[in-house]
Amino acid sequence: MSMKSEQQMTVMLSPADIAKVEAAVDHAINVAEDLIHVAQEENRRLKSGRPASIEDLLERKQKLANELESFLKTFKAQSNVFLLASPKKFTQLQISNERLTSVLSENSQNLTRALTANRRRVETIMRAIREKQSSSVPYGNNGRSCLSSPYPVSIGRRYEA
Repeated sequence: MSMKSEQQMTVMLSPADIAKVEAAVDHAINVAEDLIHVAQEENRRLKSGRPASIEDLLERKQKLANELESFLKTFKAQSNVFLLASPKKFTQLQISNERLTSVLSENSQNLTRALTANRRRVETIMRAIREKQSSSVPYGNNGRSCLSSPYPVSIGRRYEA
């Protein structure tokens, strides 16, 4: 009677390997925390209600987001290796990710509000420009001159001899 037993392959990692895994998780936590701080600063500027420059933050935010995305792809591809990190590290990472999700959700709402406010400002300016242009047109709807001057538009009084 032969009994087949399943053999499990166990990979042994050295303490140095585990330290590398934990360092990678620590780095991801730090990136998430940096991204939280950048998004919070952006939120602060956007909430002011005044036009605020955020270009300096956008570049930093994009760099951090790319770095965190890279970690998450690696984590997904090698999740079995990352499970060797301590539960404390994963708890810290989870807390950072939850905070990041919350701050980025608020950031998205603030960006939408700022874009709406900017669109309204532009529309108001454009409406004022159109009104100014239409009020200074020397011709009426019938195509005739509305000017009260007896002189042609191209030759004003200042050119007379």
